[in-house]
Amino acid sequence: MTSLARTRELIWEYPEQENQPFILWDEGTKAGWLHFHEAPADSTAEIKGQRWVFRYSARLHPRITMLREGSQDVVAEYVPCLTGGGLVSFESGARYRWRKADIWGSKWCFRHQEQGSSVCLSQETGPLTQGGRVSVCCGAGDSPETPVLLLLAWFLRVMDFEMLVEGIFRVG
Repeated sequence: MTSLARTRELIWEYPEQENQPFILWDEGTKAGWLHFHEAPADSTAEIKGQRWVFRYSARLHPRITMLREGSQDVVAEYVPCLTGGGLVSFESGARYRWRKADIWGSKWCFRHQEQGSSVCLSQETGPLTQGGRVSVCCGAGDSPETPVLLLLAWFLRVMDFEMLVEGIFRVG
């Protein structure tokens, strides 16, 4: 993956076949992937040559934990908020808030807690099968958390879709 030192537009591509990963493209080059699995199975991902494991629980205390593949040490943990969105905390102490960019829009953003309104990562929502665009702003480009935030943003999008589908089948 090339440097993220300037504002970049990346694209998530929906799998062509079932049981294949989502692919992240950066200017026509494969930059990463995410293979989503429903809980209790782990989801796996790779970006910038590092592999990650995503574990989530939707029980009493919902959360998503991110670990480096082959390690049991939690690198980051995402906890949803009752008011929507959530908070991701990294082992480094960095914290990012995930929420809509504006009340009427469909863009979701991670904002660094100490930097107030500076947008580090944003993603347009839309039909999952059309994939998704992700914007990484120049201020977040070289942050060590950015690769995990890129993967987590798409993981959250896929998980929201899976929960929606699951809810429709339960009701219908």
